[in-house]
Amino acid sequence: MMGAQLTRLVTGTLLAMALGASAGAEVIDRVLAIVGGQVVTLSDAHAVLALKRVDPADEPDPIGAALSYLIDRRLVLAEVDRYMPPEPDEAAIEKRIAAIRSALAPDAAFAPALARVALDEARLRALARDDLRIDVYLAQRFAALVLGDDDVERYYREHAADFTREGVLAPLEDVRGEARRRLAAERRTRLIAQWIADLRRRVDVSVLYLPAKPGAPR
Repeated sequence: MMGAQLTRLVTGTLLAMALGASAGAEVIDRVLAIVGGQVVTLSDAHAVLALKRVDPADEPDPIGAALSYLIDRRLVLAEVDRYMPPEPDEAAIEKRIAAIRSALAPDAAFAPALARVALDEARLRALARDDLRIDVYLAQRFAALVLGDDDVERYYREHAADFTREGVLAPLEDVRGEARRRLAAERRTRLIAQWIADLRRRVDVSVLYLPAKPGAPR
């Protein structure tokens, strides 16, 4: 989506945001990207950082890292919506909401913290629900990892430091289960990353964000 179409979409989105605000309120946001026709804003990125989905301390460009996370999440959710995994139950949603609340702020400061990142209880519940739907979908899609004994033994040898305790390498038979779990997790992570990269190639993603120069305010 380019040129006049992109301008109309961005302008229309900001206008809708303004109309949705209370009378006299000033709504200022910045469009960072458009993913398959859905807008990603600066306030979305700030929410990701506040919720610790991306740790700003680990990133030279926290907003850029949050934007990358949001783009990937939008792409994955589009796939989840296509295949519609089972809905999470209410107990699971409440548990995930509690985890999100804990990451955002202590109970006494939770409501103000929620308001600062433009979230309300309804959006918080939707976030928790989508988290769980993504977890179920990825578990189903990438569950069938076939690992042979040779694969596990090779991983054990190549990561000997991970299985060394007090300077002594643990026997393979003592840590075979751990080695298998670690190898499965690494392969699953790579497969998911490759899959998301493919989604980025297939879906129209327009990134409007330009990283700030070092030392400039964000």
